[in-house]
Amino acid sequence: MSNEPELGQIMFGNPTGDYGTTEYVDSLIDYLLNEIERIYWNENQSEWNRHDNPDFKGIEFRPYIWDEESEEAKKPNLKFDFSSQEIRWYKHPGRGQSCSEKWSERKWREWFDEALKVIRSNEKDL
Repeated sequence: MSNEPELGQIMFGNPTGDYGTTEYVDSLIDYLLNEIERIYWNENQSEWNRHDNPDFKGIEFRPYIWDEESEEAKKPNLKFDFSSQEIRWYKHPGRGQSCSEKWSERKWREWFDEALKVIRSNEKDL
């Protein structure tokens, strides 16, 4: 089963990727966001609420923008510098989630492994 755009995305013209994400891709993305959350806490001693940009190097993160006509709203919600894959969602990660490229499970696993490396590179030695 793959994610489909939500009615609000369609009605208000929120950008979506060309492909809905599958449940396993949603799980990979959720794990990555949990890892950002863990490292953010370790580095800042405060919670990351997924509605703010964590400002991690190698990651483009954009929370939901309510002004659908702004240039900022056209950007993907999650993108890693090493890949052209763009992830988009509606208001919250996992909701109406889509991606820009259709990939095999193997390609998603490779992307996930590289994304973990990028995220973990933002963790300073304790």
